[in-house]
Amino acid sequence: MMALPNTLDSAASAGTALGNFLRGMERRAALLAELQCGDQSHGDRALAAAIESFALQAPGLPQDSWPLQFWTILLQTPVLNTEPVAPYWNGDFASLARLDFGTRAVLLLRVVAGLDDALASAVFGVDPAEFRQALQRALPQREDGTLDGEAWLALNDEARFVIKHMPPERVAAIARLRDSAVAATLVEAPARGAQAGKV
Repeated sequence: MMALPNTLDSAASAGTALGNFLRGMERRAALLAELQCGDQSHGDRALAAAIESFALQAPGLPQDSWPLQFWTILLQTPVLNTEPVAPYWNGDFASLARLDFGTRAVLLLRVVAGLDDALASAVFGVDPAEFRQALQRALPQREDGTLDGEAWLALNDEARFVIKHMPPERVAAIARLRDSAVAATLVEAPARGAQAGKV
């Protein structure tokens, strides 16, 4: 049977890694979820569900697969896929309203999550070339159908600004989601280890 101290040490190490990973993702994930559905509270509920689901799966996965798993879980979260009653995008995000759910997600994985073509295409389960084509269709356009470079830059700048200057109360709420998920992992990991040691 596995020694309990080793199990506890392993759980603590996994909890630290998980907490650090989520800390690096959570602001971008919160904004992506909000912009994907056009409603902050709806997006935050989706984020909470995604963090909880990811935290349960992460300890059994290689850490280099965590980014793919996390963004995939977030975009597939049922809460996020249920449209809010009155979705809304303002300012430099207004152009997102013209996009359907999938195309908007393609754009947000680049602008907000900052994923490269290889990782973003893996989230969708498509070839990188197919992802690039979808991204091209999602870019802001002028009335004549040409790329609106100024709108594209404004979209990127606004996303970076919002992520950096997210209100402290929202940051604290997201941190509580993360800490709760990590704590649940620390509670369950020793139990799983003890159970495995009996086999």
